[in-house]
Amino acid sequence: MGSPTRDPADFAANLHAARKLLWIEFGGLGDHLHSLPALWLLRQSCPQARISLLVGAGGAPMFQALSPWIDQVWAYPRAGLAADSRWLRLLRAQRFDAGLQLMQSNRGTVFLALSGARRTLARRNDEHKPWWWQPLLIGHVVEQPYHQFPMYFQRWRCLRHAGFAGPEPTSLAEGAHAQIDPERRRACGIAEADDGAYLHLSASASDDLRDLPPEQMIELWESLHAALPRFRIAVSSNDSRRGRNKLQHLLDGLSFQPWKVFPGSLDVPTFVAVVQGAALHLGPDSGGLHTARLAGTPSVSWFRPNAHLRNWLPTEPCHRAFVAPESRSDGLHGLATDVLVQAAHELLAAKGRG
Repeated sequence: MGSPTRDPADFAANLHAARKLLWIEFGGLGDHLHSLPALWLLRQSCPQARISLLVGAGGAPMFQALSPWIDQVWAYPRAGLAADSRWLRLLRAQRFDAGLQLMQSNRGTVFLALSGARRTLARRNDEHKPWWWQPLLIGHVVEQPYHQFPMYFQRWRCLRHAGFAGPEPTSLAEGAHAQIDPERRRACGIAEADDGAYLHLSASASDDLRDLPPEQMIELWESLHAALPRFRIAVSSNDSRRGRNKLQHLLDGLSFQPWKVFPGSLDVPTFVAVVQGAALHLGPDSGGLHTARLAGTPSVSWFRPNAHLRNWLPTEPCHRAFVAPESRSDGLHGLATDVLVQAAHELLAAKGRG
């Protein structure tokens, strides 16, 4: 386990000869994307080291496809204590020189502590999550304020506070150094001539509290189809029963047939490529928005009011995010459809595509 907590600024100074580094991250797509600038800083700071990632099973294909500069990615499925014990034995057998975990994950902290890494670094939790036993397990704790900067910049600053040096990223797209393969969208029927000629619409987030009511979503899609006739429309959902059902409900209510429909059928690298090829992305606070930020695709998005907004609201000028006045069990209320359509118009015009 970690030794008594030390000054985090000493962490990087001891890694000049490190051969094996471990990064642990149990989160969703948005979390993984926002870690890429910090991972790139780690890669540039320790070019001699082999970097291994232990991430949620859904995130592994993303890292493997978008970040070939990461040496090894393990897909971790939550499968009970016996499986966890096998994973920990595997990690300990690697004899890592250092391990890092920058998410608010108690499971991740325990895995880091039991990984056998000689040096460990974790980020202090924010005020919404208890923090008393974690420092007992970790050698270095970095304290970086939440709710002041976008999450990708927060995690990058964690490494800066730990002694790593590099140029500050000014956007998620700039800092991530992701390698997006356009051939992936070609494989699902989007030709090179279609690039920049379609809108990508996400059907839903992972819960109703972050979605517009279905009737307003149908109204929004109809309005976009009527107001922007030169653009084709591609729609997608996540690969869950709820996501697929919600997409089908929206399709049943439309007066037109979208150009492309992806009912949870895209793997993450292909999804990223599809969003990259769009002229504009529209959808809720979900992985689709953060994918658009990674790809540099303009977006219109909507959020529910909550204490974590500044962590996730896009700050890049090619994105427009709206916070609904109210979030109810049936969705967000108080956002006017015509305001969202106007924002889409303005962003397309700014790109010369209006």
